[in-house]
Amino acid sequence: MNVATTSLTTCLMSLTVLSLSSCSTPPSPVSERPASINPLTPSPSTPAPIARQPVASPSASVDRLTTATKATPQTTINVYKVDGLCKDLVPQKITIAAKQSLEGAIAKVLEETDSGDFSIAGYRVSKEGQQAIVDLRLPANAKRSFYSLSSCEQLALFGGIRKTLVNNSQWQIKSVQFTEKGQEIVL
Repeated sequence: MNVATTSLTTCLMSLTVLSLSSCSTPPSPVSERPASINPLTPSPSTPAPIARQPVASPSASVDRLTTATKATPQTTINVYKVDGLCKDLVPQKITIAAKQSLEGAIAKVLEETDSGDFSIAGYRVSKEGQQAIVDLRLPANAKRSFYSLSSCEQLALFGGIRKTLVNNSQWQIKSVQFTEKGQEIVL
């Protein structure tokens, strides 16, 4: 009986120690790699860098750009949206971070064009002289393409971005070209 009691006590003590050890603090998050390490040579403990940059999502861009701190210089711009009859584009004044106003304006227009069956996964914008090039990306599982948009949807998307960029003089943009993954969109 003494051997059984000793074995039972040993088991209970082991279980108690195991349960207490599982109550330890969670592991601390992995810190970023020190700057002295070559980013192109992955170490055994860190994953290899990803070559492609992710495309910004319109709503994430708007959130990031419109939640700037009060210390960030702000600017007021006109963003053009389609009217209720889908005949014209009407201006709407918005205040946005001055440093990223061009990207924020595009993100705001894209936010308005997102519908249940058509959305933009991301975009990039570049400026060459007085021309803006807006590269739009559809989601990988998109059911519709740019070519399937109705005339009203085209006006809202392409017309809204074009008029927003051209009619805000601080960007000095005279023309806008639209591309999809670098290929010009011709409708």
